[in-house]
Amino acid sequence: MPTKQRGSYRGLRQYIVTILFVAAAIPFAVIGGSIYHQYRTSIRKNVTLQLTSMVTHHKESIERFLTEITAALMVTTDLVPCDKMETGALQNVFNSLQKEYGHAFEDMGVIDSKGDHLAYVGPYDLLGKNYSQAAWFKQVLEKNVFISDVFLGFRQVPHFIVAVKQGEGKCGWILRATVDAARFGSLVENVRLGRTGDAFIVTREGYYQTRARVGGGVMEKIEPGSINLSPFEGVKFWEVEDSKGHKVLRAKTWMKDNNWLLIVQQDVDEAFSELFATKNIAMVVFLLGVFLVAVVTFLTTRLLVRKIERADEEKKVLDEQLIQSAKLASIGEISAGIAHEINNPLAIMGEEAGWMQDLLKRDSLKDMTEMADFKDSLQEIAKQAGRCKEITHKLLSFARKMESVIKDVNVNELIDDVVDMVESEAALANIEIIRLYHEHLPLIYSDPSQLRQVLLNLINNALDAIKRGGEVKIETGIGEGDSIAMKVSDTGAGIARENLSKVFDPFFTTKPAGKGTGLGLSICHGIIEKLGGDISVTSEVGKGTTFTISLPLEQKRGE
Repeated sequence: MPTKQRGSYRGLRQYIVTILFVAAAIPFAVIGGSIYHQYRTSIRKNVTLQLTSMVTHHKESIERFLTEITAALMVTTDLVPCDKMETGALQNVFNSLQKEYGHAFEDMGVIDSKGDHLAYVGPYDLLGKNYSQAAWFKQVLEKNVFISDVFLGFRQVPHFIVAVKQGEGKCGWILRATVDAARFGSLVENVRLGRTGDAFIVTREGYYQTRARVGGGVMEKIEPGSINLSPFEGVKFWEVEDSKGHKVLRAKTWMKDNNWLLIVQQDVDEAFSELFATKNIAMVVFLLGVFLVAVVTFLTTRLLVRKIERADEEKKVLDEQLIQSAKLASIGEISAGIAHEINNPLAIMGEEAGWMQDLLKRDSLKDMTEMADFKDSLQEIAKQAGRCKEITHKLLSFARKMESVIKDVNVNELIDDVVDMVESEAALANIEIIRLYHEHLPLIYSDPSQLRQVLLNLINNALDAIKRGGEVKIETGIGEGDSIAMKVSDTGAGIARENLSKVFDPFFTTKPAGKGTGLGLSICHGIIEKLGGDISVTSEVGKGTTFTISLPLEQKRGE
């Protein structure tokens, strides 16, 4: 073959290799980059929400702690006159508050308007000390209520005080409680956010009020310029570099009248560890894909050029290319339906998990030491597979409306699912949820998703009615005729008799303006009626409210 002709084939080979490689690599890179970007955005959003939610929750907990302590002292000064507050009475008050707040106090004292210590309970020799020149004493005389920063004082130990004043002039006196700095610090520092999670408080002047895991101790000053102490509203989130050169994510918010800055932080490496791992895997996959594209492109091109070189095989080469194009077109059509097939492997996963759960019930496996762990793991697999299936259904619902699913429902298990969603919120409000189930409650044929909505609404209403400290009781039993009964009771404020007949009316609510729409119970009433049941309410002001739901065991199949 002439040299010129060989050169033209070589140039054609290089040209085709370049075109095919670029055409295959660019979409591959764009799709991979888009997926990574979306994943990165999602991870960053989740981390941001986690930190901001944590700093908000911590702020509420700390402010609630300080508010409750202050209120307790104010109530004490209202109930016990100064002339009755001798050491014995003060000891009783101190013991009661210690029991209520988990030994959060170091000591307690009564101080007159001149600053003299009249009565004292605690481990230090402070009786007779005069505080007339102390900054906190002047503040409490001026403001009546004062919460100090951490300081040393006469005892030369880091602490802070909560003081309230009662009376005016010579009759004025002060009840002062010293808060244990270490116990208060544990309330702030108790952040379980991975290995590097940390929370601490600094003053507007830059002094630590609690110990920082990677910073200074109590009353030490922060490094200049390490934290911006300018006042602001709400929560701020940003990424900075600490003194050791580590990048950290921080969320901060002001509290205590903008005197304390609460900071929650976590190392970037740990916060985005999942993202970094995914990035490395994606890079490996990308490089492997590029390599495979290059190899396939090169081999295909070489084969194509060789066939072009052989004129007598030109038709065969063209036919093979047409066949290959047809295959690619078929693959493209098939790929359009892949999204609808996601539920198939999810269903198989759920069935396999169920099969393995059945295997664990065999007598030969009962003595396994890890039996509980296996059961918990299989339940979690089945649960997560179900969640994934629900997610795909929710995504498909954007395109088409999904019909209600009527099936056999275990009401006791459904209640457990709903209670799991609100139990942590109830615990924070010191509300106990009591479940009293009928042991042999039959299954009902109904819509579990709508029943879940009704129960969640009723339980949330009960929690709102109680506010703090009480109990919500959920009972199941056999109703009249072929029906089952559910009761949701609370120990809240109750509903006035004149309002009982209106609670299921649309837009009627007893909540303050802006706190409720008045549609929740109306929707619940409509759902229960649609399912062939009945819902009623009884209530007594000051004792609580009970909602009773009656549902038939069997509905007409096809309703």
